Amino acid sequence: MSRISIVDFMPPIIPRVLRYIDRSIISTNIRRHPFDQAPRNIDAKLVLDVGANVGDVTLAALKTYPACRVICFEPVDTTFEILKRRLTPYADRVTIFREALSSVNGKSEINITSFHGANSIEPQSLMHSTLNPHVTEVGKQQISLARLDDFAKNFPNQKIDIMKIDVEGHELEVIIGGKDFIKNNVDTIIIEASLMRDPSWERQSFVDMFSLLGEMGFRLINVFDLNYAESSNLMCVQMDCVFRHKSRLI
Repeated sequence: MSRISIVDFMPPIIPRVLRYIDRSIISTNIRRHPFDQAPRNIDAKLVLDVGANVGDVTLAALKTYPACRVICFEPVDTTFEILKRRLTPYADRVTIFREALSSVNGKSEINITSFHGANSIEPQSLMHSTLNPHVTEVGKQQISLARLDDFAKNFPNQKIDIMKIDVEGHELEVIIGGKDFIKNNVDTIIIEASLMRDPSWERQSFVDMFSLLGEMGFRLINVFDLNYAESSNLMCVQMDCVFRHKSRLI
């Protein structure tokens, strides 16, 4: 028989609020950040934060793994400056690059939206705008693109314990551009999979993403932070997934 906890009797909004409350205020097993969902036996020394935005995940990594260093990628000028300012106290542990990882090297444009967390190289899909009416594209910025397979020579260490990828629908391109490096140097991947970012039902990018990661030797070990669309046939529209290289699995 499964155990019943107090969380089972809470309205759905309560756990979502509690997960952001510091454990010094209240003790709970509810997720506070992605690293709570990573394997417990990882003593991370180097974390790669792709799509660092304003630094919430980077700060979580620095606090979760006190001996780790973090390499950040954030291409948008406004969020890059916020990221840089917030990470100033950890300057000796953080390296920040103003590039976007992709499948090619060169220049591109990123779509700036009314919510900084939704900025994306990919155009906002009809599905995404319908489910997020508060998010609209308000401008564009030219950015630099880099393939991880080429850019990784700039890293202080080639061994990446955890790679987090959250680039609002561009995740597959990041993996394609870093296929060799990721396959040979990354232990664990935490990646966002968003069905609502796909331009149509004809091709769901997460299917290709999962298939490619499988070919590269990674296996899905956890799914968390599932987001559901209210009053919609879509049901689950976004989730975060944890993959680990099969060489690290029992």
